[in-house]
Amino acid sequence: MKTLNLKELINKAKNDLADSGTNKHYQQMFKRVCKQLLIYADNKKITSFSVDFGLEFLEKHYSMSKKVSENKWNSIYSRCINDITDYQRIGKIVFCNSNRQRTYVFPNGFKNSADAYLDYRKKIQIADKSIQVSKLYLERFFTFLLDENILEPNQISLKAVYKFLEALSVFEKSTINHTMRTVRYYLKYCFENGFSNTELFSKLPNIHYTRQSRLPSVFSADEVNILLNSIDQGNPCGKRDYAIILLISRLGLRSSDVANLKFSNIDWENNTIHLTQKKTGNPIELPLLEDVGNAIINYLKNARPETDSRYIFVRQKPPFTEFKSSCVGSLVRRHLQKSGIKLEGRKKGSHTLRHSLASRLLEHKIPLPVISEILGHANTETTMAYLRIDIQELKKCALEVIL
Repeated sequence: MKTLNLKELINKAKNDLADSGTNKHYQQMFKRVCKQLLIYADNKKITSFSVDFGLEFLEKHYSMSKKVSENKWNSIYSRCINDITDYQRIGKIVFCNSNRQRTYVFPNGFKNSADAYLDYRKKIQIADKSIQVSKLYLERFFTFLLDENILEPNQISLKAVYKFLEALSVFEKSTINHTMRTVRYYLKYCFENGFSNTELFSKLPNIHYTRQSRLPSVFSADEVNILLNSIDQGNPCGKRDYAIILLISRLGLRSSDVANLKFSNIDWENNTIHLTQKKTGNPIELPLLEDVGNAIINYLKNARPETDSRYIFVRQKPPFTEFKSSCVGSLVRRHLQKSGIKLEGRKKGSHTLRHSLASRLLEHKIPLPVISEILGHANTETTMAYLRIDIQELKKCALEVIL
């Protein structure tokens, strides 16, 4: 690929983001970060891009290390630099928030092994979403290997994998963890199924990543009430948004399940909501609380546009299509920012309200298995990590064992 100066590189990366269908919010953020990057580069008399320069910019301009240590870092800044790095290396942006599912074409030397590995994962019933993410990480790995003149699985050495791990240092720990997990199990499959003669799996590091460090902030019951009371229900959007935020804050629904909520999911006679969770594929049944039901009815009678859509929540402007989960998260953030609640150093997405509900249930000594059921978790271990519970609080919520 032709070597581009910084301005050319950024312009082409912007065009690639737009062509890929990346959401408008991220495109705007990307442009802002790139504008600051160009100003910083101009002051430094630098006309070309490198990963080291990108990291220097994040450190000097956004105080990355300090904010990471204070849990105030906005990862979208590092994502922008990562995307510029991707475009410089391979002529396209790998990690893009596209509205349509990407297709992946693996290099000829790796295609058979990769396809076989992914088919195996399907057979053992790994979720389609996880398989799609695996494709993304494998594409990144294979692109790196081609740059190292490694053309097939049998040529992969321990040294090459460690070099790839070093190249991942620009990413967040969660991304490094998931990428290397994919690489390790792909290489294990290759050895066990004759695509490689060298056993590397046992020699590769298992990158430790603490999920708790990525958990959202918590809002108190009073703050949630302030948020709800701040929503202007005098207009159609306010009525809709109030009902959506109630569903999340009172019932703990994920944004994806709120966006996909259909009329068929509500049993008005028995005051229940039953649905299949989009993330896990598991069914869940929740009580339709009175205030939640009233808010939905108010929206349906007085605010919802006339449309044949089977989805409860739709856009207020034509076309009256259903919401995407990202839109649900956006409206929650927007109302939190308008609410007057102190948000500095706290996350602002819809998942924060879900986590806040779980924490309040714990405070009220609700047994852990019940909290797991409400959240739609497959087991209590997930809920324990999710809540970042202290052992004493957990003991108070334990169910009695009957012998």
